[in-house]
Amino acid sequence: MNPMNDHVQDPARLPKPRRDYKDTLFRLLFQDRDRLLSLYNAVNGTSYDSPEDLTVVTLENAVYMNMKNDVAFLLDNRLSLYEHQSTWNPNMPLRDLFYVSRTYQGLVKDETLYSSKRLRLPAPHFLVFYNGTEEREERSILKLSDSFEYAGTQKEEPNLELKVLVLNINQGNNKELLEVCRTLREYCLLYTSDAADEA
Repeated sequence: MNPMNDHVQDPARLPKPRRDYKDTLFRLLFQDRDRLLSLYNAVNGTSYDSPEDLTVVTLENAVYMNMKNDVAFLLDNRLSLYEHQSTWNPNMPLRDLFYVSRTYQGLVKDETLYSSKRLRLPAPHFLVFYNGTEEREERSILKLSDSFEYAGTQKEEPNLELKVLVLNINQGNNKELLEVCRTLREYCLLYTSDAADEA
């Protein structure tokens, strides 16, 4: 037997498949400012045409609690945090809370929190693009307060809330969005084709 081909015969020596490659592809695609601006315009019904107006603030290679976010950017006093999920994750509000806290820390690092002057922050908007196999609504909202536990049976008004809009981008959902943003549409077609190949 040729020792050079031993790895072909021994599956244990083969590299393990990466389950996160679709998330990685999403990040790679939307690192491009033109594509990211197109996605932003499609989601918000806007018509910005200058990618230079975007300030990318993604937590690059900064792993926090074994997680990193996909795309975060500033435009027109808005902080947008976009995530892609190929599996349903009800913990996205908590994850986004960690992401936005880290991002705000970076944005005010040269300011003092003890000043009598109020610090101004860009308003956050949290969005998940979902294309997993689990059946989900076309649009849904995940809330941080759904994870809170209360003493007794009486629910209190939450002192802290964070809402995440989840857009289902599987075939037949959010057609207008996919028609407007070509990159997202092509990404979904590739994912659908890839899923069919795996079946």
